[in-house]
Amino acid sequence: MSAVLEVLLAPRCAGCDVAGAWLCLACREACDPVRRGRLHAATVYGGAIARAIHRFKYRGESALSAELGALVAGCVARDLARGIALDVVVPAVLHRERARDRGYDQARLLAAEVSAQTGLPLRAPLRRVRPSRPQIELDRAARATNMRGAYIAEAGALRGMRVALVDDVATTGATLSAAAGALRAAGARDVRYYVLALDE
Repeated sequence: MSAVLEVLLAPRCAGCDVAGAWLCLACREACDPVRRGRLHAATVYGGAIARAIHRFKYRGESALSAELGALVAGCVARDLARGIALDVVVPAVLHRERARDRGYDQARLLAAEVSAQTGLPLRAPLRRVRPSRPQIELDRAARATNMRGAYIAEAGALRGMRVALVDDVATTGATLSAAAGALRAAGARDVRYYVLALDE
């Protein structure tokens, strides 16, 4: 392979564009985990991580799931090390139409990485039953209404289980709350939220 091709094909950090990795060490180390009750985020939304998430969600760069999923897995691993019991990882899935348009479901990819890195089994009992406007288009007040009744889950699928619910970004928590309600209806006895970033 020529030197020119090696440069063109080399991975570049999605956060700062430096060559060498899809998310460089400096950008990973700049992430400062945030805890808000039952919500654990790898960092606050902004800067390099915001650029990386944008590329992951809207520019088709699904390969970023390994690097970004590792950040979420770190949050889950820290809770496990603290003695918080978790039985299963569940993604806060997209509606099938949006996943088809995007080409993948970013929450599923992140959750798969969390499962692989923590050893917790991956389950996908949630279904997004109706399309909704993208949360990014709405103000805080409209987000909960937008998500009401958006999820159902397979009855009894999580009976007695403690769930790590995985998504990319939390702002008001409307998506996570709607998904958690469906999981509890499916028998989950506890639901904790794990995301890449908290958009405060």
